Amino acid sequence: MKKSILATTPFLIINKCLLVNLGVDASLVLSDLIQKEQYFKESCQKYDGFFFNVTNDISCSTTLSYYQIKQAISVLEKWGIIKVVLKGVPAKKHFKIDHSQILNFLTSSIEKTEELDCKNFNNKMLNNSSSINNNKEIIIKNKKVNTRKEKSNLIGSLTAKDFMVAAAHTIAIELGHKELLEDFVDYWTEENKAGKCRFQLEKTWNTKLRFKRWVRNQKNFSRGSSANNMPDFLDSAYLNRIKDDQAQVNKFYKHLVDNCNYEKYETVTGYIKYRKKR
Repeated sequence: MKKSILATTPFLIINKCLLVNLGVDASLVLSDLIQKEQYFKESCQKYDGFFFNVTNDISCSTTLSYYQIKQAISVLEKWGIIKVVLKGVPAKKHFKIDHSQILNFLTSSIEKTEELDCKNFNNKMLNNSSSINNNKEIIIKNKKVNTRKEKSNLIGSLTAKDFMVAAAHTIAIELGHKELLEDFVDYWTEENKAGKCRFQLEKTWNTKLRFKRWVRNQKNFSRGSSANNMPDFLDSAYLNRIKDDQAQVNKFYKHLVDNCNYEKYETVTGYIKYRKKR
């Protein structure tokens, strides 16, 4: 291969067959390693098939943790896709990628699967739970591919929305609240006119922290003793949902003051704000 079909800058390309069989972490690490290999090939550095890469660099490129990277490398070694050796002083990990093994892996996966249903792809995310959108079930039919050119057409990348949904599913199972997943995803993946999801418009985003807050809010909503089932803290997500209903906004602020130990104060610029009593 003059240039790998799995490497391009500045994007990480993920093959769907590899994604299903190896998992997200291993597929991300493989794509990053292929890019680094391409760099060594095209530069003037001595290249003997091996190239070095360090965990910190992989983490910066993929956002994976040290443990996730370690597990991903272990998976790739298990399938014979990469070889890892320690070289140099101080010792650094050097990698060698077996591209023929990747091709064999893809061919084997395609021949075993003539029809790839999105439910099979989402099983790891939804664990046979009801579809997030039953009206938009997508079925991808794969045909046997005999040429490299046709195989390259199978390369596809996941969107930020796909990764968020996958992370949310894992977190929902971990926290034992899979029943809240559908509402959480429906709310945060709602798109605006520009096609951007709601969660992409947030200044900061941590799926686990957001889902934990969602769970707390639902507990507050289901509490009969809580005033009108409103959160007991100054929840910006809740305020965002009711911002068009000024009466409900006023009701929420009153609830915070009366029941949740909040106080109203005026800033030096004349704005009214609320905070926890000191």
